[in-house]
Amino acid sequence: MLSLVITMEVGAVMKKNFLYLLVFALFLNLFCCASEKTGEHETLARINDCDLTLDEFERQLAAEMEWDKYFKLTKKVKKEFLEGLIRKELLIQEAKRLKLDRKEKFVRAIERYWEATLIRDLMEMKGKEICQRIVISQEEIDARYGDMKKSEDKVPALSELQEKIIEDLKEKKKTKMLKEWINNLRKKSRIQINEDLLYKE
Repeated sequence: MLSLVITMEVGAVMKKNFLYLLVFALFLNLFCCASEKTGEHETLARINDCDLTLDEFERQLAAEMEWDKYFKLTKKVKKEFLEGLIRKELLIQEAKRLKLDRKEKFVRAIERYWEATLIRDLMEMKGKEICQRIVISQEEIDARYGDMKKSEDKVPALSELQEKIIEDLKEKKKTKMLKEWINNLRKKSRIQINEDLLYKE
């Protein structure tokens, strides 16, 4: 399905560039490290000229707990998490000192991750928007159930399968509508291709 393929492609790019993202996040001061004093939030740790606020630390900690369902918060783990952020900030400061953030390889990796993330967010937003307009009729459910009975020997009662059938039909309609939306974007756009250059040997 279109949405699944796009999600898998985006996921592969994101996984490949995860290390670059980690460095980039620090580079963009996502840990709230800044050379100037915030005044608005309490500083939890100062790493050279960089401040890590309590507010940002707690947001990063909450995100980690959300991402890792097995994350158990204790005083020891909290301290280790802080040490991890400090180590990362020290590494990014050293990388910046060596001007690695200006190298073309780094910039291109960030561009690829940025593009993949942007597309993923767009597809998620459009997918949710489309789902709000999708309606599944009882006739469609009955037709799908009838097809299942024709192709399979033993099929559970419709009452047991109805929710799954509805979800499958919604996903199929969403995929079709997303494909139509993408095709429509192309139709409305001005696209010129130099075929001679494309097939030049």
